Amino acid sequence: MNILQVESASNFSGGVNQMILNSIELRKRGHKVFIACVKDSPAYKVLAKEGFEIVEIDEEKPLSSAKIIRKFLKKNSIDIVHTNHSKGHKIGLYALLFRKKEKLVVQRSVLFPTTNVFKYLNPRINKFIANSQAVKDVMVRHFVKKSKISVIYSATDKNQFLDFDRDSIRQKLDFKDKFVFGIVGNYSEYKGHDLLLSAFADLNKNNAMLVMIGKDTEKLSDKVNKLGIKDSVKILSFRKDAKRIMKGFDFLVIPSFKESFPNVAIEAFFMKVPVIGTKVGGIPELLSDNRGILCDSNVESLHNALLSALVADKDKIINNAYGFACKNLTIKNKVDKLEKLYMDLVV
Repeated sequence: MNILQVESASNFSGGVNQMILNSIELRKRGHKVFIACVKDSPAYKVLAKEGFEIVEIDEEKPLSSAKIIRKFLKKNSIDIVHTNHSKGHKIGLYALLFRKKEKLVVQRSVLFPTTNVFKYLNPRINKFIANSQAVKDVMVRHFVKKSKISVIYSATDKNQFLDFDRDSIRQKLDFKDKFVFGIVGNYSEYKGHDLLLSAFADLNKNNAMLVMIGKDTEKLSDKVNKLGIKDSVKILSFRKDAKRIMKGFDFLVIPSFKESFPNVAIEAFFMKVPVIGTKVGGIPELLSDNRGILCDSNVESLHNALLSALVADKDKIINNAYGFACKNLTIKNKVDKLEKLYMDLVV
């Protein structure tokens, strides 16, 4: 098959990473994959280096970007156009107006309501892909037909974690004698950083440490000081080696108020780091059946989950999560499903 991936994002995100992984794996299987993306964006830099042919678009100019893609489609025989992110979705629809040959697949990986009739009830869309059942449920509640939506979980390349050494990481970052809880994610209201700090506040007497990694997490320094837990909290801000540091955690915490299907949990599963998460979005799909510790999105419930983690059977949780990940969350498994969806459309 000939496939055009449309990626409108100019910044790196979990969704961008999924598109990159999909494209590389599809090409390995013999498909011809083209990329439409923003020049010098993370997707551009990675995939240009990998030798993919790239069509340059501008996320702020959907109509002109659509014209560029439309011109490309007229010169190339493309079977599947797969759009990623909201602006990419719009660009793809504009580009395919009155064109019947290409099948349009739209990625949906967020829990926000699908209120734009043109974008979500448009008959030109052949298939939606939701990255969790929770995302599909939101779409159905906003009148997208169930038959048009397939759930394909996000995934990762598990081999990237093979050389991560837990002991050396813990020694380097002075985790060695602590029970380390960690959060990995850029600071925002819905990610639950403030909630986690409040829930953690009474745990410092248990030899516990909280590590915060992500852009703008340094903004939490004042709250840490006010709570009197400065000696138990390590704020590392943005780190390129965030995944490697996560290997040194005793528990990853995902205290979000809204989350479709967190990539960081998938990575933790393969690194054999157990996870605490709130009962929102797609998190229960990952952590149910004793694959992690689930809690409500409030201070008391999260505090109790942290206490439970201190005495939990970590090995049992790790084994359950790792087995689930190997069966459901490898990039091979994901692209098996993606490839079948594509082929069913073009037959």
